[in-house]
Amino acid sequence: MNEAARLETAGEGRYRISGPLNVASVPTVWPALARLAAGGGDTDVSLAGVTHADSAAVACLVAGMRAARAAGGRIRFADLPESMRVIVDVSDLESLFPAVSPQA
Repeated sequence: MNEAARLETAGEGRYRISGPLNVASVPTVWPALARLAAGGGDTDVSLAGVTHADSAAVACLVAGMRAARAAGGRIRFADLPESMRVIVDVSDLESLFPAVSPQA
């Protein structure tokens, strides 16, 4: 049985993604992330609860940032798991994902 990734609210303008965020689960998270991005405004999303991530996860986050920018807003992702950080570094995407200390 595959665990599904979830996008949940964590307070005003703050959200969190938890569970595995990979090629199998991105399609379950993308619709909610796309709606969030389309709303414009500034949004912070913690990835501290992500248990597994791959390049599809990074692509999903980049698409979310682009969609938010197109809507006149901005999404910031914090607490990237190490597996995502490696993909970001290798893909030369550091400027999109600045180093952020984990949330308390």
